[in-house]
Amino acid sequence: MVAFVTVGMLVIAAVLTAGVASALTGPSRWYLLGVAHVGVVCVASHLLNSAFLALDREAIWHVRGAWGEENTREELRRARRRRLIWDWVDSIGLQAGDIDHLVITREGGLVAIDSKWRSNISRADTAAMASSAQRARRRAEGLTLTVLTKERGAHRARVQPLSITPVVVVWGAAQHAVPENAVVDGVRFIPGRELVTWLRTVEGERVTKHAARDVADRLRAFRENASQSA
Repeated sequence: MVAFVTVGMLVIAAVLTAGVASALTGPSRWYLLGVAHVGVVCVASHLLNSAFLALDREAIWHVRGAWGEENTREELRRARRRRLIWDWVDSIGLQAGDIDHLVITREGGLVAIDSKWRSNISRADTAAMASSAQRARRRAEGLTLTVLTKERGAHRARVQPLSITPVVVVWGAAQHAVPENAVVDGVRFIPGRELVTWLRTVEGERVTKHAARDVADRLRAFRENASQSA
């Protein structure tokens, strides 16, 4: 398909060039030729990109995943402006996998969010997403045990780790099919458009401003060190 698009654009460019060259003379001919060639290049780029996405299923998943994560970040910005959360850290890479978003709430400990973009959701897909979110929770638990260990001289003092709630935030058309208060295998499923509303209701372990800043700084330092050593 990519070869077909390329050949087609070359043929169109040749036809346009011949038509403009034969129909016009003088400076206007060169101007119109330039405009025509730029237009052909733009159309070709768009068609090649569309062909790539249509043929590469993995590319589609990556693009949709990026959309979901960016939408979640935007909702978390809204939640922080409304003082529903203290902060969050995105894209924490670990050997066993990534954590999309680790949110530091004010009244509910930490929330480990998996962002998903779906057009529709099957029962098997729901189970797979719940399993993925539980793995992210376990990774987050191990991570917090690591980063919340403070060095004091020759001794190590462990800070009590915060509780972690696993959540799947669903974007795309499938979010409209997520039932209210949906929980699968201990994982909360939330439509993306309702994330801020849900964060308003989170209750549990209270997090002080000082503790939140300390956790966020440690998580970001860990992420930076991990990315540099990768």
